[in-house]
Amino acid sequence: MHLQIISFLQQNAHPRVAEKLPSVPENVTDQIRLWEADLNRVEMVSSNFYDEFPSRDVFESACDYARENGGHLWEDSKRMRLVVKAEIHMQMREYLRRQK
Repeated sequence: MHLQIISFLQQNAHPRVAEKLPSVPENVTDQIRLWEADLNRVEMVSSNFYDEFPSRDVFESACDYARENGGHLWEDSKRMRLVVKAEIHMQMREYLRRQK
């Protein structure tokens, strides 16, 4: 996308500016690249948060299960917290139910 914006600026530059090389100043192109990188930095993903594990063993096996099923997003081993993609929530619930 940043290349499209820079190309647009180059093609629509005032004739006096278009004579200069580069027609779009480097600090402007850098800022546009940074802006795009910042937009792509965060991705929204529907997820579920788990934090009441009966034991460390159950927590660790739940983390492994989430990884194996492509749903692991984040974990806090110290506080036994886990975040998984919403799409595996039902599988995760069933897995945890069997672990009790």
